[in-house]
Amino acid sequence: MRKIFLACPYSHPEPAVVSQRFEQCNQVAAQILEAGHAVFSQVSMSHPINLCFNGKDSASIGKLWAPVDALYMAMMDELIVLDLPGWKDSGGIKREIEVFESSGRRVSLWSEVSKEFL
Repeated sequence: MRKIFLACPYSHPEPAVVSQRFEQCNQVAAQILEAGHAVFSQVSMSHPINLCFNGKDSASIGKLWAPVDALYMAMMDELIVLDLPGWKDSGGIKREIEVFESSGRRVSLWSEVSKEFL
């Protein structure tokens, strides 16, 4: 069983885009689970909670999640990035890639590995 940290771009000025990203991330997480692997989907977990943070901007919310992300990243064997538009601009994804690469763990783009989970 692979232990996968699933990264996905999240923040966007348009709430509809954020919602679409959340849904797409959930779909990929479900596919990974159905293939028999463990997955921590940060966006799937954080999005419903983020909706409860009144008056906080995305940077403040990101700071709240950073230590939680670090805990889960330490437990996972590999990182898969859901390479939706905007993923290259995500500071969170950049940080996650650096953490996994610096410890010699596998980093993949979903578009390159999705067939492994069919």
